[in-house]
Amino acid sequence: MNSAIIGATGFVGRHLAGELSGRGHCAGYDLRAGEVGDVHVAACDIAREVPTLPPGTEAVFYLAQFPGYRDFPKGGGDLWGVNVAGVLRAVEAARAVGARALIYASTGTVYAPTFDPMCESAPLRRDQPYALSKVAGEEALALVDQPRTCCVRLFGVFGPQQATMLVPGITSRIRTGSAIMIEPHPSDPGDCDGLRISLTDVGDVCAGMIALARRMIDGLDVARVVNLAAPRAVSIRQIGQAIAGTLGLEARFEMGAKPRAGDYIADITLLRRIIDISFTRFDDSIARTLLDHAR
Repeated sequence: MNSAIIGATGFVGRHLAGELSGRGHCAGYDLRAGEVGDVHVAACDIAREVPTLPPGTEAVFYLAQFPGYRDFPKGGGDLWGVNVAGVLRAVEAARAVGARALIYASTGTVYAPTFDPMCESAPLRRDQPYALSKVAGEEALALVDQPRTCCVRLFGVFGPQQATMLVPGITSRIRTGSAIMIEPHPSDPGDCDGLRISLTDVGDVCAGMIALARRMIDGLDVARVVNLAAPRAVSIRQIGQAIAGTLGLEARFEMGAKPRAGDYIADITLLRRIIDISFTRFDDSIARTLLDHAR
């Protein structure tokens, strides 16, 4: 598979580059030029320019992210520039070289808050800037006939070399002896475990995206939108206990006053109909992750 990764130096991009580098030619693109393992990364500001992809590129993986989304409305133009206009520039680049597949890394945060597992037809939210920009990107791709596109909604991705987000944050609190906050359930006083999330190993995410792209290249059916997440949700308390156990430390928990609005659980029935995918055990993923970034 000859491929291109737009957003190649980000967390998922680095892992995907490692997986794709031995499967044909792989080209990377990001704001700054450099190298990710064996993959050369060319400089490209996708919010403002169309990249030039190598001839023969078969699959494009769009992983570009705008880190300032929490500052909205500051940077709002760049947020839409990356998540909407940028992916359309990637489509333009893909069409120029006859690529047959484009994977758009969307997110499970596009779903409206709920405590139920979320399938692809669940209600979407348009009251949060980042989620709205991803919804807009997905809807723009629905108008594209070539290349074939698949919007992959990711949930709680974690793994080695991740510097921020949930697992590094909980790890830091355990190592410093700080309490991990547990958000209560609004109507179940017996729920003392906090948010439940489909925490997903980055290696499994890469394997899933590659398998979906391969199907599109081969002309096989793939849904336009699909959840890609671990099959089993874990709670904040379970995550903290697993990390603490691996580190040989104690996790402290504290119940917060404000109830949470929902959980973050993916229904992956559709994914399993499309591809044959296996998932890494949660404890194994935590152990592998902590070997790297939790020292």
